[in-house]
Amino acid sequence: MKQIITDFFSFIKKPKDFQYSGIDKTYKWKVFFTLFIFNICFTIISVGIISVIEEFYPLDHKLDELDLSPLLMLLVVSILIPFIEEVIFRLGLRRKGILKRLFTVEKWSKCFSIFTYISVLIFALVHGTNYYFDNYWFLLLVPFLTLSQFASGFIMTYLRVQFNFWIGYLFHATWNFTAISLTILPNLFGSETIINKETYHLEIRENSPFQIKDKELIFSTNIDTIYQLETEGNKTEEILKAIHAENKFEPVSDYIDIKFTSEKGIPTDSLLHILETEGYIEKKAKTN
Repeated sequence: MKQIITDFFSFIKKPKDFQYSGIDKTYKWKVFFTLFIFNICFTIISVGIISVIEEFYPLDHKLDELDLSPLLMLLVVSILIPFIEEVIFRLGLRRKGILKRLFTVEKWSKCFSIFTYISVLIFALVHGTNYYFDNYWFLLLVPFLTLSQFASGFIMTYLRVQFNFWIGYLFHATWNFTAISLTILPNLFGSETIINKETYHLEIRENSPFQIKDKELIFSTNIDTIYQLETEGNKTEEILKAIHAENKFEPVSDYIDIKFTSEKGIPTDSLLHILETEGYIEKKAKTN
């Protein structure tokens, strides 16, 4: 493992288009899993840095706004996007095909480091567009927000050069699958809340992200009083928008179904307080 990490850092220091030619058929998988573990450790550090940044500069991730079913999102993020990115950023990092005609061995050797650094740099910085930003000072934060992409970019480049395109793609797909699954797993076993009062009946069910339903959203309000709210298959943020609470609260649970009925009605704030108390939503952090 130590030698694999040493060889990897040697590649970062001086990238070379040199393919593994040993006879150990398991070596590429040793490299794969060693660098996967390394990337996990590095990402933990990166997440810590991002958490510190969020204390001073609240971040909104565009992935949260994608109107896709969780299963479709899993397929897109872990299969389609990695393939597209590997083709764009790393397919051409071997002297093959047309590149063999355009570059002599000497020219390619001189240019390869530059091509590698440019590829990794652009790959990482492009992921800064995953965030919404409202001023150009945000650009100063992008290198810190994309530290994980810098590391994984070098890893996938190393795998692509040392072995082949497909093992680099497999790493990318496996990494994205792991990351998106970890965001989904907490919701797999959704909680349930049932409250029966003299003045209202409320049922709240947290959905499994793999449970695909037809969307339904019915509500009845009068000024700040709510009489009926029935939802199915909607994102929590969509429910908050429907009752005009998106500026005050944000989702903790991505998908919830609500069945609320009250003849006399209750204040909308009271319903939101229940959702907050039960842990389905939380108040937005105040920003300056």
